[in-house]
Amino acid sequence: MSMMETLLRKQGPVRLNKEPKLRRALDPAVVTFSHRDYNLIMNDTTPPPFSDRGSSVWWNERYRQQDVPWDTGVVPPELHELIDNGLLRPPGVALDLGCGTGTNVALLARLGFAAVGVDFALRALVTARQKALQTGLSALFCLGDVADLSFLDVQAQFALDMGCLHSLSPENRTRYAQSLAQRMTSGGLYLLYGFDFDAAAQGGPSGFDADEIQTRFSPGFELCWKRPSTQGTCPVAWYLLERR
Repeated sequence: MSMMETLLRKQGPVRLNKEPKLRRALDPAVVTFSHRDYNLIMNDTTPPPFSDRGSSVWWNERYRQQDVPWDTGVVPPELHELIDNGLLRPPGVALDLGCGTGTNVALLARLGFAAVGVDFALRALVTARQKALQTGLSALFCLGDVADLSFLDVQAQFALDMGCLHSLSPENRTRYAQSLAQRMTSGGLYLLYGFDFDAAAQGGPSGFDADEIQTRFSPGFELCWKRPSTQGTCPVAWYLLERR
């Protein structure tokens, strides 16, 4: 039995059914949807207020409008670097937190990982699953809260977050760090991308303070490196952490 088959057996049925009798979306341990809920998320055309970034409806509206500059369809060079340097090698479980339409999940699955994508936007996950099916890749996509991974019965060797954590509130960032530590094996690598803190940010991600990542993830993780960069005019950084 492959690692993905074992993971799917542990997680239970994984299905996404668009029929009126829809009872589950992706994983019954994560959330239950009625057909009415599905239609509300997938077809609603009323944008929620910008302050509702914590709402799955808000994220689904962004995907409905195709206003998703973060979902580029490009695997970042930093992830390729870990692979090329031999730091990231299967087998094992790899998590993509805030996976969007599944670009990086697909790469991790092709490498031979049991790849798991988690996102708050059902519309994105529908696309991710369709892409995986079209290419014959085996991957697990879960609709859920990245700050509470208790629905996943895994010990991951790798986790990736490209711009998800920096969108969370301080309280949820703490929950996220604690939950991720419980779902990663010792020596596992965690690759993170996020904006630096910007007091003038208007409605967007608030970003990270200078020492926030090292402080928030200690003592469960050790910071291997931090690489400052820019996205347009915005200061950003990549971080690599290792589970103690």
